[in-house]
Amino acid sequence: YDELEPLVVDRGHIHRPGGVTRDGSLLAYATNRRDGVAFDAIVRDLATGAEHAVWARGGAVFPSGWSPLGSWLALNELTDRPGDNRLHLVAPDGSGTVEAFPHDDGPEASVGAPAWLPDESACFVSTSVGREFRGVFRLAVGADGLGAVAPVTDAPWDRGCAIDWTGRHLLVTANVDGITRAELRAPVSLEKTADIPLPGDGVAGPFTFSKDGRWLAFGFSSATVPGDVWRYSTATGEVERVTVSPCDVDPATFVSPELVRVTSFDGLAVPAFVFRPPRSGPHPVVVIVHGGPESQWRPSFSPLVQYLVASGFAVVAPNVRGSTGYGRTYQHLDDVERRLDSVADLAAVHDWIAGSDDLDERRCALYGGSYGGYMVLSGLVHQPDRWAAGVDVVGIANLVTFLQNTAAWRRAWREREYGSLTHDREFLEHASPITHVDRLLAPLLVVHGRNDPRVPLGEAE
Repeated sequence: YDELEPLVVDRGHIHRPGGVTRDGSLLAYATNRRDGVAFDAIVRDLATGAEHAVWARGGAVFPSGWSPLGSWLALNELTDRPGDNRLHLVAPDGSGTVEAFPHDDGPEASVGAPAWLPDESACFVSTSVGREFRGVFRLAVGADGLGAVAPVTDAPWDRGCAIDWTGRHLLVTANVDGITRAELRAPVSLEKTADIPLPGDGVAGPFTFSKDGRWLAFGFSSATVPGDVWRYSTATGEVERVTVSPCDVDPATFVSPELVRVTSFDGLAVPAFVFRPPRSGPHPVVVIVHGGPESQWRPSFSPLVQYLVASGFAVVAPNVRGSTGYGRTYQHLDDVERRLDSVADLAAVHDWIAGSDDLDERRCALYGGSYGGYMVLSGLVHQPDRWAAGVDVVGIANLVTFLQNTAAWRRAWREREYGSLTHDREFLEHASPITHVDRLLAPLLVVHGRNDPRVPLGEAE
């Protein structure tokens, strides 16, 4: 391309692309430009520039792809329940909206974007409606609406899916304790046709089929393999590496983690990845807490982790309660008034470190960014005798001021998880590290960007 042409540009608001029809005629996107808070779904004619809203009912709705013939646009609607969303199918003109996998009367659940058969007679969807983990299901679609649902797989661990344009190959992925597994199935019979031999125990994705279904490209990264692109031949079953990232460090010096289970105060088993230096201990320890909180630490390549290990530190990366990947119940164990239970999981991690002969519990530091920064600050003030130092990167010191000062559109999202200023203010104050700052004993490094739009600079100050 000679140059980029501005299409939908407004520095005062957010615009998120949601897919283009296969014939290239229509673009879908989400924007909060109507009131700065709610996200509406917009369809734009790329030839004429004409636009119209297909969803403008308040809340947050994000387009997540078109059906092959352009008959349906998938819409992902976030609800006011943490970890919950709805999937709607809407016609390009905004009419004929139907909801797939409704669950208003049941517990929170996630519903993924549909993967379509070429004739639009059915689609495949990953969802946790009515179950602990996300399974893959086939959903019949007709002119009169949605039809029968058939399970492809609803075995333990979260599953995802994709399909090639020809409709010959259904990809089913699994997140098994943070490690990606992948297989192909026949979209009609649903029988497994191949296991995809991934390069190792790591994280693969996103997966993208070539239009003819001959190739499946994907990114892959593991604890010892920096991120690169690979491709799988659906004809031969062979996998080949397409790119090799430049690296001046000998990959043979990289260290793989051990996956352990730490028993917390209430008997809950908390998964943690442990990296040990090759030399003898006892080693000082850096405990890295992921952000989110609805996220998961997975064994992809981390230059920071490998640098710390090469410098003689052990690294422990736990997935405390509230993390994704371990089922719906686990994900909601830290909601609102249970927020500090996840902080108690850090104490359990420290206890486990103290019981390991090659780790030094007297030299343990906490490190985390964003919500992980909140966890660092909380660990330091609630468990001051356990931690020797802390690094807080763009973290939250005060849940009340964070919600007050973050962007209005983000406040609506985060209150689902943390609690609302209107109904939960007293608990938010209690759960804020700044409330207990007089207990802080350990040296603390705070890192923050002045223009951070998510966690305002005031949290660091």
